[in-house]
Amino acid sequence: MVKMMNKRRNLIVLLISVVFILTACSVESAEPTPNIAGTAAAMAETIVAVQMTKIAEEATPTLAPSETPTPEPTNTPTSSIPTLFPTPLQSASGDEGECLLAHMISETVADGTEMAPGEQFNKIWVLQNTGTCTWTSEFSVVFHHSETLGAAARINFPGTVAPGESFSLTVPMVAPAVSGEHLSFWNLESADGTAFGTTTSGLFWVSIVVNELIPPQANFDIWAPTSRGSILFTGETNKEIIVGDTRFKYPWQGFATFDLWNIPANATITDVYLIYEGSTITGSPFAGLGCMGVYRYNYGNLEPSDFYNDTPGGALWSFCSAGEVSSGVSRYGGAAAISAIQNSLGGKIQFRFQFNSDTDDNSTDDYAKLFPVLRIEYTVP
Repeated sequence: MVKMMNKRRNLIVLLISVVFILTACSVESAEPTPNIAGTAAAMAETIVAVQMTKIAEEATPTLAPSETPTPEPTNTPTSSIPTLFPTPLQSASGDEGECLLAHMISETVADGTEMAPGEQFNKIWVLQNTGTCTWTSEFSVVFHHSETLGAAARINFPGTVAPGESFSLTVPMVAPAVSGEHLSFWNLESADGTAFGTTTSGLFWVSIVVNELIPPQANFDIWAPTSRGSILFTGETNKEIIVGDTRFKYPWQGFATFDLWNIPANATITDVYLIYEGSTITGSPFAGLGCMGVYRYNYGNLEPSDFYNDTPGGALWSFCSAGEVSSGVSRYGGAAAISAIQNSLGGKIQFRFQFNSDTDDNSTDDYAKLFPVLRIEYTVP
């Protein structure tokens, strides 16, 4: 700004000097001359205007064209929440709303339940059909991932479940022999193979904790036979273990199957016991029929033809009084019983229960209903 004022002042002084010189020249000349003073004044105005324009142009800064800055790229943050289930469940919709919807009402075996190695348990889920479709027995609960925990990979629904109704799904399972946490994830599947889950969590699961490895010395109680039944001499069958005879002098023989796959294959059997729980006695079978023997008998699936017609022999246990089959009574099995269990590891063992005499001919019901428990003691390397 100061420089501009100095230029303007110098220009005015210069113009005044020019006008003064030209005027002086006109006074000294005797001849008439043009109006130089007016011309000079006009010239001065023109020069001043030009110079003022130039000064204004110099005073006005020229702005360089500005460039629109390119914004720095921003990274959109991604979710760090892990995907809980590796395969998303499909959803199925009907014309009248959601078709396949289930609600978890309750369940047994809470998450983190502690289990012993090889412990058998039932996981039960109580589910409600909250969709618009009726579930049938062709629907199923299906293993999804992680460990089956000894369960079947697919279990059909017990029956028809209409919208709004509830039912229980029971899955028999076994705790592994390895210590630590064990998980098993499941989902539902419709008759056409569409997978669906619960409205709260999609998949549903079992979470147990096995506290320790199989100890060097252990015992294992099999509280109920895998299968059991009895056969009457006439071919009639019963789902209970009945041993004795009827008022019509027809003998009963009982049968039981025990699974041994929960015992390590490298175990050495040291002791075997047969224990009765809740057995009942009708009449006096031990008075007229003698002792009741328990025999190793591989019958496979029980059929009427498995009734044993020969004289029994080689009993692994013998019980000769009603008191010996009372609740809680334990009877040790000898070397033959230990050998029979040892040779059956990794599979199952089957027994036949039979009195020494088929009938006592007294026209009364004389029999025992048995509820045997097999206790096996063993060591592992």
